[in-house]
Amino acid sequence: MSKDFQLAWRCPHLTVEERVFLGTDRVSLSTSQPVGGSTTVRIRANNDVIIPQGGLFAAAQLFSTLSGPYDLVENEDVLTIETPRGSDTISFNVSGTARFTAAQVLQRILQAGSTVALVENVNNHLVLTDTSTVGPSSYVRVRGTASGALGFGEEAGSNRQRGARGRQIYPGWILNKRVDEITNRFPQFVSPIRNNPVFKVTYSVPERRCKRCRGGTYENDFRFDPTGQGLLIQNEDLLYQAALKILLTDRGSNPYHPWYGTIIKSRVGAKAVGNVAALISEDVRRALSRLQNVQQSQAEYQQVTAKERLYAVLGVRTTPHTQDQTTYLVDVVVQNASGEPITLSIVFTVPEVVAVMGSNGLYLGSDAANRSIEQKTRYLSGRTLLLGGSS
Repeated sequence: MSKDFQLAWRCPHLTVEERVFLGTDRVSLSTSQPVGGSTTVRIRANNDVIIPQGGLFAAAQLFSTLSGPYDLVENEDVLTIETPRGSDTISFNVSGTARFTAAQVLQRILQAGSTVALVENVNNHLVLTDTSTVGPSSYVRVRGTASGALGFGEEAGSNRQRGARGRQIYPGWILNKRVDEITNRFPQFVSPIRNNPVFKVTYSVPERRCKRCRGGTYENDFRFDPTGQGLLIQNEDLLYQAALKILLTDRGSNPYHPWYGTIIKSRVGAKAVGNVAALISEDVRRALSRLQNVQQSQAEYQQVTAKERLYAVLGVRTTPHTQDQTTYLVDVVVQNASGEPITLSIVFTVPEVVAVMGSNGLYLGSDAANRSIEQKTRYLSGRTLLLGGSS
């Protein structure tokens, strides 16, 4: 039994972590594709933090400049912590002189029931963090006779910090629209970025502008399950994919197997020297015949199940699109060796070739346009005869 990676997937039209450079205005992130919706946008800075649409803010943090142990003396053993939540005063009740490690100071603060700030022991340094809010409105201040001994600055002045405020790390952003003829939304910060971080943006893309599927709804790529194993297919699903692969591959594009594929795309949009639909149908049958030969050779070295083996081509029907003569619809019905019919529906078109629209709003070359031209010709002929008879 042979297996293969499943290739065709419904395209999510999502660009994931595209490297985007900051514009010269210091606010614009010029994505390579237009952004579909703000709810799908995720801006990552320096492969580290994600910037919410309202901006990224940090809470106030106050670090002790001294590491423990700390020496506290009698009558100089009171510490007051203030944040937007309120203030707490802690007394260490020292008689004479006492030495406290950072862990012991932290324990005394917690035993006192202080809740206005988060107090931590970081490498024998005390760190106080405001937990009530973030940004410029966040603050932590300390005062009291024990503040100097604990490394937070003294009441009567010191170069040590007695307070800290929160800050804005990155400003918020909006979706702006370019001033041109093409709708093209892109992220734009509400205020300039001062440093030079590396930005990666994840965002949805309108289907017609999606680079993953080229507007074709489906993308061909490998996908994996949560354990890292590739998602594989077998049996009739493998036959379905094998037939599509050989029909959609340009013959000669694989240098190791130049015979693999078809020349259907070269026929679409070319001058109608013959019946293009009949030529495409013949190309399809010839390619599927090669697939049968490949499976016969494969069966000599590997088990090929009846469900995955191409037994017969039951029918090929190729029709041009009713309005666009550069597009052909191909319906193929094949049968595997277990007797099950499998239907393939393919649309062949050439993106660089377009059907020209006439002044009547119909595509030139379409049946509707031809009927309109024929009716107009009859009308003008009748007018000419009428005018000729009255002169």
